[in-house]
Amino acid sequence: MATTLAVVVGGICSQAANDNRKGRRYARWATRGSTVLYTIEERVILEQTEKPGGLEWQEREWNIGTLKGLRAGTKAAGLIEHGMYADGTLLQNAVHVLVGREEGPVLYIQAAVHGDEVNGVEVLRQIVTGLDPQQLRGVLIVVPVANGPGFVMHQRRHPADREDMNRVWPGKVDGSVSQQTAYNLYQQAIQHAQYVIDLHTASSNTQLHVVYGHNDAGSRALAEVFALDILLEEEVDENLKQFRFQGKLRNMLNEQGIPAITPELGGDNRLEMENVALGVRGVTNVLKYLKMIPGEIVPPDRPQITLHGSHMDGVFAHQGGFWIRQVKGGDRVSQGQTLGHIYSLRTFEVVEVLTAPYNGHILGTTDSPTINLGDSVITICRTD
Repeated sequence: MATTLAVVVGGICSQAANDNRKGRRYARWATRGSTVLYTIEERVILEQTEKPGGLEWQEREWNIGTLKGLRAGTKAAGLIEHGMYADGTLLQNAVHVLVGREEGPVLYIQAAVHGDEVNGVEVLRQIVTGLDPQQLRGVLIVVPVANGPGFVMHQRRHPADREDMNRVWPGKVDGSVSQQTAYNLYQQAIQHAQYVIDLHTASSNTQLHVVYGHNDAGSRALAEVFALDILLEEEVDENLKQFRFQGKLRNMLNEQGIPAITPELGGDNRLEMENVALGVRGVTNVLKYLKMIPGEIVPPDRPQITLHGSHMDGVFAHQGGFWIRQVKGGDRVSQGQTLGHIYSLRTFEVVEVLTAPYNGHILGTTDSPTINLGDSVITICRTD
């Protein structure tokens, strides 16, 4: 029977599993001569199987998906199993688990919950193959492709139910195929974690950035040490709830008090090695920050900028046609400023001129010049 055990992580005093108090950890690192103090509130409870409390770290056993009885110093690859399609084809997710030689936190990382977002897959391959569990503290759980059927079809959504898997967390045991997949991933892997990184991409014309929850200090700290130039603070208000943002993995976990971030690492359906390298640096920084591996955190290349809003903020097309942009990601714009225009393919006449609805920072623009009525064309976020 499974039991819970409070543990010491990074110098935090351990507490009983039913104690509402939380330990605090502080980490310090310098960026261009300035020193920043990060504070993170952690839940430091690890699941222990096989025997009741009191086991040493080296004696504990971990069960993740098909992987059973993993002990300290182990690296293994297994499966999260979901069931089968009508023709008997099995629906599964690959899972990689590293159990460190020494006690520490549990970090879960996934990529490709949107099947066309592939840069994170290579990030995770490099992370897993480059780590030695003998030099690791804690447990790293990695799912390189969360939406396998979408990945195979080169598309964002799950092809069986046309669902966006990043709107259905924590899933349902008796739901659609996307909901059942999310449920099994959560129950068999994600629920073990105290920290989560959900790797995504946006578009090649969107600045690389890390999304974290509004007023969530723990997630903000992870976002900062991931070391991309842009940090996007997202608040799930009533408008975003209409788009089911509360069903995003990160937002669902934040509601449970678990720090989680969403790095956006480039474009869709393309492998961008320069962005992969930044993703590897970011994940490695988080591992160092959590004291799971030794080493100094690598600071961002430039001073970080904090934006406020979401990917739903900006300008949508009221006419279809061919889009010609006059701005790019990173530009600052003023209310009323012209952003570009859409022309008709039938007459080559301009059918819509798009302007900035407010002052802000352009996070990105669509990759495609082919625009339909209602398409999101430009994302504009607000600054401090």
